[in-house]
Amino acid sequence: MISTHYRISSPHILIGAALLCWIALCTPSVRAADADVEKQLAEKGVKFASVKGVITSANIPDCSTWTDADFMNLAQLAHLKSLDFASGLTDKGAALLAGLPELDTIQTNKAQITDTGVKAFAGYKSLRVLKFFHPNKSFTGAGLADLASLPTLQSLTVAGSDSFGDAGMAAVGKLQQLREFRTWHAGQTPSGMAKLRELTNLRSLNLGQALRYKAPAAVSDETIAILLEMKSLESIQLSEARLKLSALLELKHLPNLKTLTLDGIDLPEADVETLKREMPKVQVKWTKPTESYARRIKALFG
Repeated sequence: MISTHYRISSPHILIGAALLCWIALCTPSVRAADADVEKQLAEKGVKFASVKGVITSANIPDCSTWTDADFMNLAQLAHLKSLDFASGLTDKGAALLAGLPELDTIQTNKAQITDTGVKAFAGYKSLRVLKFFHPNKSFTGAGLADLASLPTLQSLTVAGSDSFGDAGMAAVGKLQQLREFRTWHAGQTPSGMAKLRELTNLRSLNLGQALRYKAPAAVSDETIAILLEMKSLESIQLSEARLKLSALLELKHLPNLKTLTLDGIDLPEADVETLKREMPKVQVKWTKPTESYARRIKALFG
């Protein structure tokens, strides 16, 4: 016989049952609210993806004409993990979305973010991957230093703007938490590239050539000397440059290097074979310069 005492002294069962009932009652209403937001923003061209009925990512083609209400609607989708802005994200828009608790990845293109506005991204407490493609001229990258307090940030990309130069690289050097950094077609000089030495936890590095057609080159043999000091590197990609075999061979002294990608590097094929032979523990990948790469290489290196 079940005792009365047992039925009265089982609060955990009652609490658990109450919680299940609350979840059952609330989940449909949450999904209904999400569906309403999805419908409104889909009319503005936003494309959503869901997992088990929960919206987890959004692709926004152009938010330059969005109102605050539009951003606040998007911010209601509390389980968003990924946002891709094709154009138009502003400082204010970024700030209005900073409360999204699960947001993991943000990709922007032609963002109207300023150095001051970058600070808003420090409010994305789960942010792991941040990408800026073709940011506007008001973005030098100096504001990236404000993200040093964001421990989750592991991967940063800045590409396609000559305004991102040495000041931006100095800010990137303060992001000790980074495991991956990618930049190309920007405005750094060798002095800016030297700031990479400060990234002592970096595992993966992708460096492309400066956007300009005159010296100094951002990627050169001088860059190799900097990389030799970054003992944590496991993967290196270098693009759009003329490099000497003797400089590249020095990379075999990096203790953790596993992959070396030479994308559009002006280097004789015989030297590539020597590189592969002398670095048997490293996967070496090489492609010839394209016509557009060759023009920039000639302008920079003669």
